[in-house]
Amino acid sequence: MEFGNFFLSRFLQLDIGYDDEAETCTVVLPYAAHLCNPQGSVHGGVVTTAIDISMGHLCRRYLSAAVTVEMQVRFFRPLTGDGTCTGRVIRAGRRLVHLESRLHDAEGRLTAMGTGSWHRLDAG
Repeated sequence: MEFGNFFLSRFLQLDIGYDDEAETCTVVLPYAAHLCNPQGSVHGGVVTTAIDISMGHLCRRYLSAAVTVEMQVRFFRPLTGDGTCTGRVIRAGRRLVHLESRLHDAEGRLTAMGTGSWHRLDAG
């Protein structure tokens, strides 16, 4: 299977892109009613998945394949439309990589932020 073409990416209809100059990964999460909680905003688990994917793709593109060791997500406001996650490297070690991803809504407001540590698979 081609990297990035896995079930969750297709199911969520994510648009994944990269900025090689800034070394960031952007994941656009399109709004869909079936992804929402009963209050009408995108479910926190869906938001967390998009944030996780933006960090994982970033790590693979610019460093190496890696797996999530831990991740923390803070929610600031409900996401009621399309969202865009932008992942960045905070610190790249030989074994562990520390990343962040910020999710903004269509109006540019910070909706959620995730930080995480990833184990590089090329570390042995």
